[in-house]
This record gives sequence, structure tokens and C-alpha cells, in this order.
Amino acid sequence: MIPAKTPLELAALATVAVPGLRVAGLRPPQFTDELTSVTGIIDVQGNRYLVVCPHDTTGGLNLEAQTAVLARLARARDADQIPFDVPRPSGIAHIAGGGRVMVHPDLGGRFMAEEDFEDSLVLPASLARALASLHNLAPGVYTGVDTPAYTAAECRDRNLALLDEAASAAVIPANLWNRWSAALEDVALWRFQTAPIHGDLQTTSVVVDNGAVLGLTGFSSARVGDPAVDVAWVLAQASDAFLDRFREAYSLARHATDLHLLTRAQLLSELALVRWLVHGVHAEDRSIVEEATRMLSDLADDLGDDPLARPPASLAETPAPASPPSPGAPRGAAPSGEGTGDEGGAASDGADDGDASTGALGDADLPTERLDLDGPRPDHPHPGEPSAPAL
Repeated sequence: MIPAKTPLELAALATVAVPGLRVAGLRPPQFTDELTSVTGIIDVQGNRYLVVCPHDTTGGLNLEAQTAVLARLARARDADQIPFDVPRPSGIAHIAGGGRVMVHPDLGGRFMAEEDFEDSLVLPASLARALASLHNLAPGVYTGVDTPAYTAAECRDRNLALLDEAASAAVIPANLWNRWSAALEDVALWRFQTAPIHGDLQTTSVVVDNGAVLGLTGFSSARVGDPAVDVAWVLAQASDAFLDRFREAYSLARHATDLHLLTRAQLLSELALVRWLVHGVHAEDRSIVEEATRMLSDLADDLGDDPLARPPASLAETPAPASPPSPGAPRGAAPSGEGTGDEGGAASDGADDGDASTGALGDADLPTERLDLDGPRPDHPHPGEPSAPAL
């Protein structure tokens, strides 16, 4: 981890990243969070820049890979394939500890704020078109520059593995375990076309002005994967009116068919709590583990025994497990010595267990109906939960 940098330190490093740059002063935005240190600067000619220093040197894409992704997205912007701009690096500086500092021209506008999710006029449609256009890009925009690429089956398996790991470290409330297991085992939910995604949307990665999205930043988690990852952030934050406008505009702008996008987005927004728990385990931070455990308990109380999705007909008569396995037990083991399942293999090593949902999903498996996001909004945890960042 790279220590947080002050605005003055970032300004000094900017002159190393961009030879000949003469900084005249500091300007907003200026902030440091768990992921980055950021400051705005202005040079003697009045040009405005942003200086960004990621704190994590191991997680996500390295800065060189991010730069390659940004260059490709910039070309897509110039070709009118996407309606938003991205940072266009002016220079990169290497710093002690393996870190990097990137300097790029200010995109203008301001970062999105939580209160913007109450706006039901222009911004929801603008954000929807921005994300849909990103998801409409060919996967080749991301591939070939050390950017991860996952199939639909691999996206499902990664979530199964996440749930298994959490269950080995803490007790997952039984109703949440049943709800999430049923969704992960529903083959229909995991028939979709993967696409280029942002992967870690936050308010500080969306630049807006006059109710419209000007740009997206923070592509350290960019990958080819499940578009529901990006939509999950909107669903967890937005008011009902915002989400109604968002999903209508997204449906119109998105080219691919994805009948269960919102259901998967709801699942992923809930699993964000599980990711926070697992992060606490990896960091050996007891306070994070305890916080995540409390939030899971609150979510369990809010949701009760409602299923996330209707189970497939073939599973209608199969009783759900009464409770999740105890910590340390494999996912396939019944919690009370009853029947066993075979789903643990897919989670542990990605092997095909004979279920169509864990194999490659070809064109024949994809739904042929038009994207329908006009159905009722699924119940979801309190807007803004979890407060922890997506990891």
C-alpha cells in the first residue's frame, strides 16, 4: 500500500510526471479515500489538471494497463461510440514503494454526489446511456492489455466462491444463504452476454455537469464481465423515481438482450456485504468483520424469507437447505447432516459439474426476447449499503 499523499505532495509529483509543467496553484477536487489520493492543480497558463495516486499497488489493473484501457476508450469517444469522456493521461511518474502518479487534464464538471440520486429528470437517463454504451462496446476494446475477461459461467462461479469463502469464516444468516444460493443455482439468471464494464463505480468516478454525465474515471477494476456489476451500484443508491428512468433509458440504449439484469444486480448489491466481510478477513481487520456481520444481520431481518428469484421448475420440489454450512465446512456439505449437493466443485476450482449454468454459454443458450426492465423493482437493502467500497 502507498501512503496517502497531500495535495502539495501530489502537485510536486505532477511536475515529475509531466516535464515542463509549472504549477501555479491547487484547486478542487481534493480528497483522499481508501483507494486514491486526488487533487486538482492549475498551471501558469491556466490549464487545469487532476493528479491521481492509487494507494493499492497489487489489486486491480496496474496503471500501465489502465492507461491502455483509457486510450482505447478515448478512441471510442472520438468515434462517438460512447457519450462520455475519460481521463487522457498527460504523464505518469513512478514513486517509492512501487506506486504511480497519473496526471490528466480536468474533465470539467464535478463528481457525482449522493443527492444526485434523488434527481429523476435528466441525470438518470444520461447515466443509463453512458453505462449502456460502455456495455455495448466490443469485448476486444478491453482484451489484449492485461485486462481480465470472464464468461457468464465464470462470473457465476466467482460469486459462488465468494459465498463459500465467507461461510468458512463467519456464520451467514440462513435466510440470506438460501436466498443467494437459489439465485446462484438458477441457470436462467446466468445466461447473458458478458461485456466491457467499469467494475467499481463510485460517486467519485462519475463526472457530471448540468444533469448530464461528462465522464467516467477510476477504471482500475475494468474487465469483461457481468454488466449487472455496474447496474448494482445504481440500484443500491438510487431513489425509485431515479431507477425507473434509468432502467427505461438503459433498456432502449442497450443492444444485447439481458432478461435478468436487475435480478443479478440486486444479488450483487447484497453480496457487496459479503465482499466487505471477506476483505476484512483478508486484511485481518476484526472491526471490518464485525461491521459486515452486523450489516448482514440487519439485511437478514429486512429481507426475511423472500426469495430473490423464482426457482426453476425442476427445482420447485427440492427443499432448500435449512441453514448455511458452519464456518470451515465446504459449500456442498449439508449443515445438519442431511443431504449433500455438488455445487461446491464449481466454486472451488471452476470445473464443470454438469449443470449448463457452469459451462460456456453459447449463442443458442442466450434468451431471444428483447430486454425487459419494466417489471417491478425488486426489494433491496437500504440505499447506500454497504457504506464500504466495492472491492
